Amino acid sequence: MNRLCLAVLFIVVALPVAAQNRVEEIWDTAANRMSNQNDKWFKDGDFPKCIQSLRMLNLLFPKDEDIATNLGWLLESTEQQTEALAVYVRFRNQNPTDPNATYPEANFYFMKKAYAKVPPLLEKSIKRSPTPHANTYRILAHSYDRLGRLTDAKRVWQAYLKINPSDEAAKANLRKVENKIKDGK
Repeated sequence: MNRLCLAVLFIVVALPVAAQNRVEEIWDTAANRMSNQNDKWFKDGDFPKCIQSLRMLNLLFPKDEDIATNLGWLLESTEQQTEALAVYVRFRNQNPTDPNATYPEANFYFMKKAYAKVPPLLEKSIKRSPTPHANTYRILAHSYDRLGRLTDAKRVWQAYLKINPSDEAAKANLRKVENKIKDGK
C-alpha cells in the first residue's frame, strides 16, 4: 500500500513539472519558428512584418535581450525612434536584476549624442556583479569624455581595465584621457 501511495504521489507531483516542461518546449519551438520567419522577412526586406512579429515576441518574452534589441534596432532603422526608445525603457524596467538591461537605452542616447543621459543609466551597472558587457564601460567612459568629465572617464577606463587588462583600445583611450587631464583640456 505504501508503494502505491508513493507512486501516486510521484505521478501527481511529476505531472505539473512534465506539463510545464512541455509548455516550455512548445514556446521554444514557436519562438524558433518565428525567428526563422523573421530572418526570411528581413532578407526579403519586409520590415513591417518583422517589426510586427518582434512586437509580439517582445510581449511574450520580455526578458529576452535579443528580441528587445532586434525590435528596437529595426524600429530605429525605420525612423520609429519614439517606439524604439519605449522598447529599451520597458526592457530596462522589466529586467531590474540584469546588469546589461540598461545598455540598450544608454546606447540609444549615446548614438543620438545625448551623452548626459548615459551616466545615470550605466554608473550603477558597472558596480554590479556580475559585471556588465564591456561596451557598457566603453560608452560610459566615452560619454564622460565628451561631457568633459575627464576624471570620471579615467575612473571608468581604469575599472574596465581591471577586469579586461589586455584590451589595447581601452589602454589607448585611458592614455588619451590622461593626456587631456595633464594638458588641462
